[in-house]
Amino acid sequence: MNTPCDKNDLEERIIRVARSLFIERGFAETSMSDIAATVGINRPVLHYYFRTKSRMFQAVFGDIVQSIVPTVFTILAQKDKPLDDRIGEIVDAYYALFLAHPRLPMFIVREMNRDADLLIRTAMHLQLPEQLHDTFISLREEMDSGKVKRIPIRFLFYNFYGMLSIPFLTQDFTHTIFLEKDENMGEMLKKWKVYIIAQMHHLLLPD
Repeated sequence: MNTPCDKNDLEERIIRVARSLFIERGFAETSMSDIAATVGINRPVLHYYFRTKSRMFQAVFGDIVQSIVPTVFTILAQKDKPLDDRIGEIVDAYYALFLAHPRLPMFIVREMNRDADLLIRTAMHLQLPEQLHDTFISLREEMDSGKVKRIPIRFLFYNFYGMLSIPFLTQDFTHTIFLEKDENMGEMLKKWKVYIIAQMHHLLLPD
């Protein structure tokens, strides 16, 4: 008989496998049978844990969100730190995640375009709007105080995540064309980080 610990271990393993397959193949191209076979269980056992692929997606996306979002919120809340330092720490946190899962940014962008409604429902299920609300309030307070420029949140999103993710969205091209001799991706990202901070500094901090 399975113990609660055994069930938790299996559920975590299912989520890890599903995340790997979703990232590599995409949500639409990954079947529940693919996940079950890779984990080494049958379909009925998989359906015991996750009745539908949409619920599986919620679990996988939730796992991804929880691996990065609390860290980002904690860094943003440290108002005693200079903004450049906070931006640098956030970049480092995302780099660590993306270097561990280089295809993750492509997976997220692909799912944004494939089924935005599912992504929004998943975000609601994870209570992300409530978590983001506090961060937005904090940012607006800094804007109201004059510490940072009054910039629409959507443009902050486009600027930061665009710069952050483009090396990973174009990684095959980057490896072929943009990496200098004997330079690896990690070394290039350290150099690119300087430009991300500089651009966000220019965008946010008063002249």
